[in-house]
Amino acid sequence: MAPTIDTVLQDEELLLRWLPGSARRMIVVFTGVQAGFGGAPLDEFAASASRRGENNVLFVTDRRATWYSAPGLWSKIVKLVRYLRRSEGIEEIVTLGNSMGGYGALLLPQDLRVKRAIAFSPQLTLARDLTDDTRWPDIMKRYGKMPARNVGETFASTRTQYYLTAGGGCREDIDHLEFAPQDKRVHRWILPRGRHNLAGSLKETGILYDLIGAIIRGRKARVEALYQRYSEMVEGPSRPAIPVQGETP
Repeated sequence: MAPTIDTVLQDEELLLRWLPGSARRMIVVFTGVQAGFGGAPLDEFAASASRRGENNVLFVTDRRATWYSAPGLWSKIVKLVRYLRRSEGIEEIVTLGNSMGGYGALLLPQDLRVKRAIAFSPQLTLARDLTDDTRWPDIMKRYGKMPARNVGETFASTRTQYYLTAGGGCREDIDHLEFAPQDKRVHRWILPRGRHNLAGSLKETGILYDLIGAIIRGRKARVEALYQRYSEMVEGPSRPAIPVQGETP
């Protein structure tokens, strides 16, 4: 019998759901509230993260889509993830998110040891003096200080490997990748034609499951091969290999 996803905490601001696995690895999936706003549906990454029951998966949902900026919310999330890490004997954490969830996935390494952080179409900042991306609410005006004004500025203090991907058809998402530092631990891709719902497009083409599995295990060459396959599927076989954007040698 397949394991079920259990709700371990639910209040007005936060929803935590748990999918147990057999390994000592935990994938922390930062979800959106609903498709089209803040990220993917709650269980969008369930199969890709769980790997048929291998990994423990914790789904973290900011129910009011505050970008984790509601007073005390982020510290609560960190404390609960830290508690589950201890209680479940977790030895490795990988984070995963799309859009608003991508911001959360990139932010957690600031507070906890994270092996790899995976983000599709992430917003690295919502500061109106840094970006003219007005697709989202003025979070700082509404809630005050964000956990990180520019999450890219937190990368240098960690040992995490970061995997960021944006769609070439969404200018705003491409611009957000520029807020990530150029570093050998920061891997960035821009895929042809993809728009903000890039993770959904990857899933539709049958790439997403293998892609996330490759990133979880740090197989960067496999990631590049899968992105090449995706490129050929949407652009044709003559499309050149997807370039890695902004890395140092």
